[in-house]
Amino acid sequence: MRYLVIVVALVALSCSDDAVVGANRLLVSSDQTGNWEILDVNIDSSIARPITKETGGSNKNPVWSPDGSRLAIASSRSDDYELFVLDLDGSVVHQLTDNHSTDDEPAWSPGGGQIAFRSDRTGDVEIFVMGSDGSGVRQLTNSPAEDWSPTWSPDGGSLAFASNRNGNWDIFVMRSDGTEVKQLTDNPAGDWYPTWSPDGGSLAFASNRNGNWDIFVMRSDGTEVKQLTDDPGADLEPVWSPDGARLAFASNRGGFFEVLLMDVASRDTVKTGQVGIPSDWRYFGGSEG
Repeated sequence: MRYLVIVVALVALSCSDDAVVGANRLLVSSDQTGNWEILDVNIDSSIARPITKETGGSNKNPVWSPDGSRLAIASSRSDDYELFVLDLDGSVVHQLTDNHSTDDEPAWSPGGGQIAFRSDRTGDVEIFVMGSDGSGVRQLTNSPAEDWSPTWSPDGGSLAFASNRNGNWDIFVMRSDGTEVKQLTDNPAGDWYPTWSPDGGSLAFASNRNGNWDIFVMRSDGTEVKQLTDDPGADLEPVWSPDGARLAFASNRGGFFEVLLMDVASRDTVKTGQVGIPSDWRYFGGSEG
């Protein structure tokens, strides 16, 4: 595997809104200012714009709405982690949850009408879904263990997630109504944070099955597992580019967690220099290229 050390100096916290329009844009949770905040990173112009700042709590795990006009986030600004919908300037449109438990990892459905998330409101961690306005909350999983990291299939018909219901962390998939749960991975190590490719044919995930956290990919039915990264550092939280050609992920191979970009076909890897953890990638304007 070739490794390209191309450090891009992202000028964070110092640009106008216009600098990120019409580009490949990556939502990143970053603690480089001492608190977890959300950045809108323009991969093409190498500039990051803060969306949240000085909210009185941590802000993380942002995802774009399907039309790109808003984002859903988890925030501890009201003590417990709750879910919010923000405008792109960081102003709150809706507070979606308010129940004095931890609600986290929002995942907006492709059609825009629903948001899946994880919550410990029942005493253990389960996957829930609600309307994008916070209404109609429904519990989708019900296991004595923990279910994390829901991710929608591109057609909106299924959700993949990570669970330790069988004793170790594996990847599962279910219908979007919580039925027909199927286990996709099964090994004594940990498989974590699945994310669906834009064409629906593959799932990327992080695993320590070889003794170190690396990025893997498999078919959406759990077959043809392939290891994409192989580094002594921890590689985590993969995010697909909109065209499915690249993956962003977080890695501490440089001594701290920063965002790296990888070409899936060649496995060439680029350091961005941006501190933080990526969570959603969107292209604004025309056809990507």
